[in-house]
Amino acid sequence: MSNKKQEKENNKNKEKIMSVLARNKRQLTYIYSSESVLGKKVLGYVQAMNKHIETIDISKTKLSDTAWVEISNELNMPFKNIFKADSVTDEQNHDFDEKDWIKMIQNNPAILHHPIAINAEDIMIVSSRAEVLKLFEVDSAGLEKGFNHEEPTTSSTSKGESFI
Repeated sequence: MSNKKQEKENNKNKEKIMSVLARNKRQLTYIYSSESVLGKKVLGYVQAMNKHIETIDISKTKLSDTAWVEISNELNMPFKNIFKADSVTDEQNHDFDEKDWIKMIQNNPAILHHPIAINAEDIMIVSSRAEVLKLFEVDSAGLEKGFNHEEPTTSSTSKGESFI
C-alpha cells in the first residue's frame, strides 16, 4: 500500500475512534429541529422503522460544537450548505466562519431546515420523507413493480432485511 493510502486509512481509523456521535449499523441517529416542517414529517417515517432510533431535537437538546464540526466534516459540506442560510441574512453579506455558524445553530435551531440521518458510517442530509429509507436499503417491502400480466415479486430484495 502506498504511503498516501496508508496515511488516509490511518486518519480514517482515527476519526472512527474519535467520533462523538454514536455509530451502530442497527441504530439510526436522527438529528432534526422540531421547528422545521420537514424535520417533523421525516420523524414519522423514522419512528416507523424497525430499528433502534436515537432522535435528537436540537430545539430541546443542544449538540456540542464538536458534534457539529464532525457532522460538517463527514458530510464534506460547509455549514452554509447544511443550514438554511437565507433565514440568517447578514445585511453586509459577510461570510460567516465555523464559530459563527455554531453559535447561530445553538441559538436558532430553526436554521436546520433539513434533518440529518446517521447510520453507522453513513450520514446524509434528508431532503424528502422517503429518502431516509435509503440508509436501511428498504425497497417497499420487497415488492417489485411489473407488468399487469406478471406475478409480483413477494420475496425480499433488500440486503439484510427479512420479508414476512
